[in-house]
Amino acid sequence: MLNDFLRELFTGQFSKALALLESVAKETPTPETLAMLRLAILRPGHTFLTYQRLLNIWSSWGKPALKPNAVLKKVAIVADFTADHFAPMISLFAGAQGVQIETHLPGYDSVEQTILDPHSPLYASQPDIVILFFSERWLKRYAGNSALCKTEDLQRGQESLSGLIQALEAHSHADILIGNLPLSAWPLAGGIITKDGLAGWNQTVSRWNEWLTTLTSRNLRIVDLAGAIFNAGGSAVLGRTNYLRARMAYEMPGTLAVARELAGGLAHICGRTHRAFVSDWDNTLWGGEVAELGSHGVLCGQDSPDALGYFLIQEYIKSLTCLGVLLAGVSRNDPEIQKIFDENHDLPLNLGDFSSLQVSWTPKSDAIGRISKELGFGPEFMVFMDDSLYEIAQVLSVHPYIDVLWAGPDPQGTLDRIAQSRFFNALSLSEEDLQRGSHAALLKEQREFKSSFANIEEFLQAIQVKLTFAPLAENNMDRVIQLFQKTNQFNLTTRRHREDDLKNFSTQGGSVFAISYEDSFGSQGIISVIALQANANTLNIESWLMSCRVLNRSVEQAVFSFIREKAEGKPITGEYIPTEKNGLVRSLFPDLGFALETTDPGTGKQIWQWTNNNQEPPKHFVEIKKL
Repeated sequence: MLNDFLRELFTGQFSKALALLESVAKETPTPETLAMLRLAILRPGHTFLTYQRLLNIWSSWGKPALKPNAVLKKVAIVADFTADHFAPMISLFAGAQGVQIETHLPGYDSVEQTILDPHSPLYASQPDIVILFFSERWLKRYAGNSALCKTEDLQRGQESLSGLIQALEAHSHADILIGNLPLSAWPLAGGIITKDGLAGWNQTVSRWNEWLTTLTSRNLRIVDLAGAIFNAGGSAVLGRTNYLRARMAYEMPGTLAVARELAGGLAHICGRTHRAFVSDWDNTLWGGEVAELGSHGVLCGQDSPDALGYFLIQEYIKSLTCLGVLLAGVSRNDPEIQKIFDENHDLPLNLGDFSSLQVSWTPKSDAIGRISKELGFGPEFMVFMDDSLYEIAQVLSVHPYIDVLWAGPDPQGTLDRIAQSRFFNALSLSEEDLQRGSHAALLKEQREFKSSFANIEEFLQAIQVKLTFAPLAENNMDRVIQLFQKTNQFNLTTRRHREDDLKNFSTQGGSVFAISYEDSFGSQGIISVIALQANANTLNIESWLMSCRVLNRSVEQAVFSFIREKAEGKPITGEYIPTEKNGLVRSLFPDLGFALETTDPGTGKQIWQWTNNNQEPPKHFVEIKKL
C-alpha cells in the first residue's frame, strides 16, 4: 500500500493517494499509515478542503502523534481579522512536524483588549506560545490610509506593538511568534516614494518588517509571512473576496501558506526542526550515472538548461550548511564514484560538505541507520531525497518518521519541491546551530582516528577529553534551553524546561549545570545539562540530558563523578521516565551502580538510588574543570 500511495502522492494523483488514506481511516493506524498521513499533510499545493479531509482522518484516529516524542503545547492565536479557520490548519501542519497543540482564539479584532487586560481569557488559558499576526488594516490605524505615510505615524504603530509585547511578557511566560506583513491586495500608488518624512505604502511595510527583525528577546521570534505569501501567489492569495465578505485577511491558498509557516515557527520553538539533509547522488544531484558516464559526463554546470538546474540544486543544498544543517550522501554504488567531487570542478558541492557518506550496495535504509548513529540524532530529524520511489518506500518502511522529497523527473521539479517544502526555514540561529557542521567534521576525524587503536581505553586516553561544568547563566541559557527542547535519546525524563522553569528551579534551591566538551580534535561546545536538587538527606537528579554525539567516551561516568562530588556523601536519587526514544538510557542508572527503588506500573516511571557503601566509582578518562 505504501508503494501505491507514494506513486500517487508524488506523481500528481493526489486524489487517488487521499482515497487510499480514507480507505483505512476506520482501521487502527499503523506506523505505515501514520507516515502516509504525515507525508500527505506536508505536501504543499492542495486545497483547503483537501487538508480538511486529512484533518478528518487524523481526528478519526484520535490525533495520534505523527512524530516520536511529540511536544504538547497550548497556543493562543491573536489576530485583528477573522482567524477561526487558522486553528485547525495550524494544528494539522504542526502535528505533522511533531508538535500537538491545543488552541485558544480571543474574539474578533480584539488584539489590544485581549493583550492589555491582565484578566483576559488569553492569560486565563495559560498559553505556552502566543501567535500574534495582523492584516495591513491594523497598521493603517496608526499609519493612516493615505498613499504616503508619515514617519511619526509608523513610529506610533511600532510603539503600540512594543507595548503589546511588553504586556505579553509581563502577564505570561509564553513564547511569542509575530508575523511580518505582506504587501497589499490592492496596491496603492507611489509604493516606494520617500520624501521629507513621508513614505509610500510599500516602503512603509518594508520599514515595518525591517523594524520587526530588530526586536530582541529570547522568547520572541518573527515569522516571514510576507515570504510565504509571495511563494503562494502574492497579492492573488491576499484577502479579496474573503475580506469583503468575512473580514478574512487571506484567500484560502494564502491561509494555507500562512498556517504552514506559523506551524513551522511552532516546530522551531519546540526543537522539532530538521537537522540533516540526506541525498541520493545519481539523477538527483546531477543528471545521469557516474559509473556509466564518468565524472565529466554527468549533467551539472552552465552548459544546458538541465545542467544549470542540477547546478542550482547543489547550490541550494550547499547553502543549508550555513544554517547548521548537516549534509549526508547516500548512493547504492561503488565507493569509487566519490572521485567525481575531486575530478569535476563544475559541482558546487564537494566531499568536505558531507558530514556523513554512505556509498555501498547495502539497502539505503541501512545507510540511514548508520548516518543516524554517526550524526547523533534520529531519522525523524532528517529529510531524505531520492529520484527513485522504490528507494523512498524502502527507507520509509524501516524509518517511518523520516521526511522525504522526490527528485525529478527534471531538475526544476526538484528545485520546486525543495523550496516549497519549507523544511529548513529557521527563525533564529544559536551558536550551536552555527557550529554543528564543524562539530560533525571533528567527529568524523575522531571516528577515523579511533580505528587505529586496539582498544577504547587507549583511544580515550589519546584524545584527552575535557569537560567544563558551568552554572546556568545568560551566556549559556540559549543552548541549555535548546538541549531541553531537542534532546530525546539521552534524556532521563524528557522534561521540556524553558527559561522561566529553570530560573524558578534555581530560585527554589536547585542547581543547573551546562557541560562543555573538548578533546584534542577541538571543542564540541555544550553537550550536556544536569539539574540537581539538594534535599536534607539526598541529592536528586531532576534532569540529565546529553547529546548522543559524545557517547561511549566515558562522559556519562565523568558527569556522575561530578554529581557524586556535589552530593557530599549523601545518597543520590534519580528518575527514569521511559518514552518512545529514550531507551538508550534505560540501563544508565544500573550501569552506574544505582539500585531500583520503585516502578510505577502505569507510566513505567522508575526511581533509582545510589548510596556510597564503599562502591567503586565508575571509571572514566576525562579531565573535569569547574567554573
